[in-house]
Parts: sequence; C-alpha cells; structure tokens
Amino acid sequence: MSLTQLIKETLDILDLNITFEENCLTKEKYKGQICAIYRGKLSYSPQECIHCGNDVLSNLIRWGTTTVRLLMNDVSEYRTYLELKKQRFKCKACQRTFVADTSVAEKHCSISEKVRWSVVTHLKRNTSMTEIARQKNLSVSSIYRVMKRFYRPMNPFRMHLPKVLCFDEFKSVRSVAHAMSFIMMDGETHQLLDIVENRQLHFLERYFSRFSRENRENVQFIVIDMYTPYVSLVKKLFPNAQLIIDRFHVVQHIGRTFRNQRTKVTNRLLQSKEPKQHSIGKQMKRYWKLLQKDESRLNDEKRLWRPGFKNCLTETEIVDRLLHVSPELQTGYQLYQDLLYAVKKRDQKYFEELLAFDPTLSESYRTTLETFKKFLPQIKNALQHTYSNGPLECLNNHIKVLKRNAYGFRSFYNFKLRIMIRHGNALIVN
Repeated sequence: MSLTQLIKETLDILDLNITFEENCLTKEKYKGQICAIYRGKLSYSPQECIHCGNDVLSNLIRWGTTTVRLLMNDVSEYRTYLELKKQRFKCKACQRTFVADTSVAEKHCSISEKVRWSVVTHLKRNTSMTEIARQKNLSVSSIYRVMKRFYRPMNPFRMHLPKVLCFDEFKSVRSVAHAMSFIMMDGETHQLLDIVENRQLHFLERYFSRFSRENRENVQFIVIDMYTPYVSLVKKLFPNAQLIIDRFHVVQHIGRTFRNQRTKVTNRLLQSKEPKQHSIGKQMKRYWKLLQKDESRLNDEKRLWRPGFKNCLTETEIVDRLLHVSPELQTGYQLYQDLLYAVKKRDQKYFEELLAFDPTLSESYRTTLETFKKFLPQIKNALQHTYSNGPLECLNNHIKVLKRNAYGFRSFYNFKLRIMIRHGNALIVN
C-alpha cells in the first residue's frame, strides 16, 4: 500500500486527485492545542471552465495554488486537520480563475463532510449540543447549522392520518405561548407523527382543520388522558372517532387520591403526642410503598425481619397491620384495590358499580369518582379495546431525558427537530 493510500484510509478520503508525500504529517500547536496536521496536494486537469463552460483544454492553464485547512475527524485522540494545497486554474477565454474542487469538503467550508456526517449521527443520541460540539471540535452554532442543513421536519399535512391516534402533552420550552406542547403518535405502529407548539383548544382546532375532512373521518379511535379540551376537539373534528381514556391515567388518578389520604393519616399520626400513635405513623411512612402496591403482587409467604415492627412479617401482614389503625384509610384502600382489579380484568360492569360514593370514604374520593363518571363512556372503551398511551408516555420520558441532558432549549423549532431526529421522523436533506 502506498503512502498516499495509507493516509487516505486513515482520514477516510475518497478523492483520487489528492496525493501525499513523505513527512506530510506534523504535530504542532494550533488554536491552543496540539494537533495532527496532514499536508496534501489537490491537482487534476479540468475538462471545462466552471464560469463560461469553455472546454478547449489549451485555454485552461495552471495559475498557482491556494492552501486551505480542513477539519477532519480525530485520529488517535488528536484534533486532526488536512492542509490541502489546491491547484488554481485560469481560463484564457473569459480571463477568470477557479480552484480545483474536492469531495472532502464543500466549497468555502472548512469543515469536512465526514465531520458533518459524524455530527448527524451524534444528533440521534441523547447528547447535548454542547457535548457534540466538544467532541467534534466545533462551535455549538456550527452544530445547529449542520442539524438544519441535513434535517427537516416531515410535513404532517401530506400524510394520511392512521386508524388510531394517541394524544398527549409534555412540558415545552419557555419561548412558547403555553407551558405545554401537544404530541401525537400512531397508536398501532407507535410512530411519532407530529409535535404542536400549543395544546390549547383553539390552537389544536386550527391545526387539525388543515387536514381534509375525508382524512379526519378515517380516524376510528383516539386515546387521550382526562384533559377536557381533547373531548371537545374530537367531537368537533373527528366525527367517526371513538374516545379512549388511557388506562394508566385512570389508575394514576385513583392512586394519587389514595396517596393523598394516606399522607394525611400518616402526618396526623406523626404529630400525635401518644408514643404508640407516633410509632405507627413512622411505620406507615417507612412502608408506604406496600400500601400503594397492587394487592395481588404482595408477597404473603416470605417472612423477613422488619425493623419497624421488630418482628418477622410478610408484606401482606404489614399492610393488614397498617390498615387496622384507620378504618377510613382501610375503606379507601379497598376501593383503590377494587378499581385496580376492575381495570386489570377489563370488567366494565364492576367498574361502574364501584363509582357509587360510600359516605364512609374521605371527601377527596368524591371528586375522583365524579371525574370517572364524567368520562365513563371513554373509560368503558378503554376497558374494551387494547389501545393505550403507554408508548407515548415512554416517548415523553425520552423527551425529558433529552431536554435534561441538553440543559434545556430556547427555540421550540430546534427542540422539535431534535426530538424528530432522535426518533427517526425527520427528513434527511442531501
């Protein structure tokens, strides 16, 4: 293998017109850092003038050289540059000059194409723009320019709306008019469809009105949380769609209600001056996770030493002892577990029977049960069909991680584009 071929393999250069000579590699201080600098030559016989198109070879003469320094991908942890001496040409016909062109980098650009495509690959990971800039020896502004140069969000209004849509929201950037942004996913393929800046009703109505009526009529199911404007939106713009309340939000709602009741009971016991009551409060604070746990998943066989009780107990025995303290808490716990069971078994009739308010329950349960009654048709659809917002909730978690790793975003467009790139829903522009 020749020296030129060896260096081209090292730098991943495909241009056949670039050559290297001996002692072409030096290490010197450049921009405050020791860098590896490869010096090469670019020369060939042009076929025509790029200005006037003259293809008479005798009119195209060599006219000196010009030197450029191109940033390459790191070699052996050294920041690496290609110092390329380019041949200049002059056209006798138009009296204008031009420089030999190369595929290593675009014209008037000091960043090689390999570096830019490496940035494109890094943009698909949960990495901050600052970290990518540090790894590739570029400025953050250059990273944003590469992102906007190679990626573009897909136009949602050119797509066919799927049979099942999932609606949700997430906390957006400060620059948007509303704190929460809207996100939409295909409920069957779990493909991210689009992100809308604002989740308010008038904004979403204007957005979905841009889809044709025929397109909107093809949507059969829409999975939502208990956000009332979504109900109004679907009734107005999706005439054939059935609403489904995500089962996760049903469980979360009743779980939060029971958690608030448990917290109040625990605080009351901890503030009690009676040593026994105070001790029970400490036990309830220590083993609160067992109270929130699904009853069917409690271990009733394995006994372990429990320091809070100074005894060997199973998880079921701990829950029984804690609930024995407060009949009110025991009633709330039973309703919580019954609703979990009804959702798990998809029992619509049993779920509806549980919505009758028991006077022995805490008043906080009344609001929760009234909410369930309000959305009862949509909850029944959730118990009947298998569609859910689970994949969309998972996607929202990825968005939070991306936002945290990036230390936030100022521009909603950049934030949206980065999410689209991360989840493979952005067009690559060559």
